[in-house]
Amino acid sequence: MTRRWVAATAAVVLLAAGLATLALTRPGGPPAVVVAAGDGDEVLRVPLPADGRFELRYVHSVYRAEAAERFAAEPGGGFRLVAIASPSEAVLDYYDVQGARTAEGDRLRLDLAAPQRFERLPLVATTTGRRTLVAGGAQVPLWTAAGPAALVLTIER
Repeated sequence: MTRRWVAATAAVVLLAAGLATLALTRPGGPPAVVVAAGDGDEVLRVPLPADGRFELRYVHSVYRAEAAERFAAEPGGGFRLVAIASPSEAVLDYYDVQGARTAEGDRLRLDLAAPQRFERLPLVATTTGRRTLVAGGAQVPLWTAAGPAALVLTIER
């Protein structure tokens, strides 16, 4: 009987957590990174952490090295690419932008001298790059085994 009670309690907790997550990701909720398909249909909504920072992680198709594009949402809308990180200096060179390079564990980080501003960011998610959205504690793959996906990333406040 104790095991049944534990299982039932766990099921209720998981259902409540799922409903809370659904409530957090609905329009009108907290600020979020919104990913839409090329046709404009919303595919995904991930709440932003309090600092408004999020990343797109991927494997660089030319250098086959991990990379992370780091963004910061702006209070009035839109977002900026503020840094790029990778264990490969060639990946940082590929971006051809000015900024300060620093070591960050086993990676190099390039803090952009002039962060690039976006209202929307079109991107393609492929099985090669395995592009993944990271916001707060969430890590959400944007790619699927079905093939390349044309997506558009925006911020909703």
